[in-house]
Amino acid sequence: MPKLHTAYLRFKRALPDWARDRLSAVNQRFFARRTLQRQFGEWFDVDWRKKFHSLSEAEWQRAYDDVWKHHRNDCLEETDAAMIIQALGETGSVLEAGCGMGTLAIKLAQAGFRVTGLDVSRQALQLAKERAAAAGLQITWQQGFAENMPFSDKTFDYVTCCHTLEHVKDLDQAAAELKRVARKKIVVLVPKQKFRLYADNYHTQFFERPEQLAAAFALARYQCTEIDCLDHRNEFQGRAFIYVGEL
Repeated sequence: MPKLHTAYLRFKRALPDWARDRLSAVNQRFFARRTLQRQFGEWFDVDWRKKFHSLSEAEWQRAYDDVWKHHRNDCLEETDAAMIIQALGETGSVLEAGCGMGTLAIKLAQAGFRVTGLDVSRQALQLAKERAAAAGLQITWQQGFAENMPFSDKTFDYVTCCHTLEHVKDLDQAAAELKRVARKKIVVLVPKQKFRLYADNYHTQFFERPEQLAAAFALARYQCTEIDCLDHRNEFQGRAFIYVGEL
């Protein structure tokens, strides 16, 4: 099945933009919603994009706890972790905002960083704690939202936020918070995507161009590079942006 899925993605990528958009529009209109219902069952909210603006923090947390109970979503690859560590440079304190099950946080700790992992889901944090303990690593774990992080200004040398910014309710507020708690650098990894109403994720923010990240963070010194993740073995397969901003 993974090879078939990759082959389908390669086929779509080979199409001209107009044909790819037409294929997506047909799928969205006639098939996508029912396909998601069959694929995931009752726990998955197929109408997430229609309602996320009105959800309370408690409802948001419950939704993501359900995701982690039913679906081990680990988008990060070994190559991504190495690239992010290289972008950070020298070791120091680092916050991994949206740490999920701790894959990048663990890699950062193994590379010598002093790591704190933040996530909205207590279910994800429990998985992360267990994995870090099995690896013999000391990592601080904290439940919270990217838009309102429970840390003082300039607490960390670095902040990483990978496959997370596309999940936030308020992009501007999340970007402001990431800048607030960082002293030196912010490293962000997001998928390059167009908006689709129905999809197999709870994405709420969509990045088609690097200028969108540049505008969100408004830092004078930054680099934003497009990378190809089609051959990844884990969940995310496609193109992505890696943004490195200096404060």
